[in-house]
Amino acid sequence: MSKKNVRIRIWDSKVQLIEKQTVNHKKILAGRRKNCRVITTDNLTVIPGLIDCHVHLAFDGLNGQPQYHEELHVTEVLQERLVSDLAHGIVAVRDGGDRGGIGIACRNMVNNVELKGPVVMASGKALRKNGGYGSFLGTGAAPGELAKVMKGLLKENINQVKVLVSGIVSFKEYSKVGGVQFTLKELEQIVRIAADHGLKVMAHASSDEAVQICIKAGVHSIEHGYFISVDSLKAMADQRIAWVPTVVPVAVQNQGLDGSLTAETAVIEHTYRRQLQMIRLAQKLGVILGVGTDAGAVGVQHGTGYLRELQLYQEAGLTAEETLMAATRNGAYIIGMQDSLGVISPGRPAYLLVLEGDILKYLIRPRQGMTAEGTFQSA
Repeated sequence: MSKKNVRIRIWDSKVQLIEKQTVNHKKILAGRRKNCRVITTDNLTVIPGLIDCHVHLAFDGLNGQPQYHEELHVTEVLQERLVSDLAHGIVAVRDGGDRGGIGIACRNMVNNVELKGPVVMASGKALRKNGGYGSFLGTGAAPGELAKVMKGLLKENINQVKVLVSGIVSFKEYSKVGGVQFTLKELEQIVRIAADHGLKVMAHASSDEAVQICIKAGVHSIEHGYFISVDSLKAMADQRIAWVPTVVPVAVQNQGLDGSLTAETAVIEHTYRRQLQMIRLAQKLGVILGVGTDAGAVGVQHGTGYLRELQLYQEAGLTAEETLMAATRNGAYIIGMQDSLGVISPGRPAYLLVLEGDILKYLIRPRQGMTAEGTFQSA
């Protein structure tokens, strides 16, 4: 629920009080306490920090194929990506995995204050079948080895399980998607083991066939979900299975990276336009929508891709309020941080974004020093 003309007091890095602003307290507050910083104007808007529900910190989004940086300056490279997220108002990211364990390492460095960045919820290596899609995301599992592979993943202290249920969308043949890797029984086993350890399962599913298996298995979120059906959306709404549609990695491909038109333009255009239609329907049906960019995928850089994803949600017909809900409260639920992120409330950590004017204009050109404070009082 939005409120107008309020004052937010923050100290000890938490929101302590939200109250009605009746007079200009700038001078009063500043004179009352030492170490007090007051930010005030008639045109500021304070919202919860944004959440990117699907990124790959190991990849840079520039190359034709995902590139690792094991022999480069890994820390410097990761810091650049994390800083870009922060500069665009993103306070938490859910990493979808990589074969080299870079996402896990990045999370650990942020937690140990070796890197400055948003909260990182890491998947470690994505779970896939031998010979199936995603060799750059994780090592494969042979038939009958799922429990063993899962045990290895759990030792990494992962925040969620990422499973690759299908292949990827074709840019040459409309509605063609790489085949399903896991049977329903196998996926149910993955979900059950994850649940035994208190973990959610985020499922890469880029066909309705894969989505339907995921729904039956009880995964917590569908990632991508291209060519999803109306029946699947209804089932997801009923079972409170979230959807992270990741439109931008497909939408940016309707032109070559150098700005030239490609031979696949019509297929790509049709594919992502259909995705926008289904997002609008999902919102109407009550599906829990999150915002995820697949940052690191070809053409999608960390931080900057988030603005375009928000714009695509508005192109889909969602209101600004609905889009913001997907980017904040819903995102917090999807990544398992609903108790600390996504809502501005007394007692919660002050992961706040202060905006002047329109949110999209702000994200294009962030104001320096205005990413984590409302009207501020320290004590």
